[in-house]
Amino acid sequence: MTNPYGWSVIPRLLVKKERWPGGAQARGIPLVYPGQEVVPDQPVLRMDPLIPLRSSEIPAGLHGRVVGFTHRGGVVIESKAALVQGAVGAGNQVAGVLSMWRAGGVGYIPHTIPPGALLIVPGPLTFTLLRRALNSGVNGIIASSIALHDLEGFLRTDFLQLLRTKNIDQAQMQLPPLTLLLTEGIGSSIMPAHVINLLHHYEGSVGLLSGVTSLRYNLYPDLLISPPLSETQKDWQPVQPDISLSLDALVRIRGGERAGAIGYIDYFFVYAQPFRSGIRTRAVRLRMPDGSFYVVPLSTIERIG
Repeated sequence: MTNPYGWSVIPRLLVKKERWPGGAQARGIPLVYPGQEVVPDQPVLRMDPLIPLRSSEIPAGLHGRVVGFTHRGGVVIESKAALVQGAVGAGNQVAGVLSMWRAGGVGYIPHTIPPGALLIVPGPLTFTLLRRALNSGVNGIIASSIALHDLEGFLRTDFLQLLRTKNIDQAQMQLPPLTLLLTEGIGSSIMPAHVINLLHHYEGSVGLLSGVTSLRYNLYPDLLISPPLSETQKDWQPVQPDISLSLDALVRIRGGERAGAIGYIDYFFVYAQPFRSGIRTRAVRLRMPDGSFYVVPLSTIERIG
């Protein structure tokens, strides 16, 4: 799949997003008008009471301006936001206060985490932690990774089949009411430092999280966060992602033994390089934050800054 935003993390992005909590046959009734300024906790639409949601009134989840409506009654909001895009996820769009999880035992959810929060877990998820979060009333989790058997055990479905389904809305409604975004995907990788730092910066802010992931329709999970007005009112300019690979570009390794590591492109090799796997391919040398150097295949890196 091709990252639709260019980078997986963008600190300043001007985005138009439909506020829609999901539902194949659902209809929404907008509570706002075009041009209206809205704040994250403001209700912007009312859902059909037959739709199984915790509340029939849906908050904006973003600070921004209403720019239109969709045919199903969704509200389109233009917002200045920070973006974190995941590798995979599951679950419909939800809003909540970003709350950092701090380890206190296996599956422990601190009492300070408010119901309806979006829980940030810098490390891998487990089945136990997912069940505890669901029982605690958490709306969503942003984590680094998870073992496939834990994910499928929690979702009670074949995850690859979920990624390939034609009827996305119907499939999401069959899942547990806990939206997931995994920055690194399946496995046991930890969250990169630049992602953790951004999430730490906005802890306590309201985020808008979608876990919908589709191979068929090229959809990724994403988290949008509206910065405080104090940030957007002074010299705020959106970042224009550049995905080209050039000298000194900040990149992340997507696979292999150093998956998730970040470095700067230091040198492009003219000729294909040999690797321990037995392949010879085009490669680059990365300058790592600790001053060391690492040679990786060109196909295994993505630009993140």
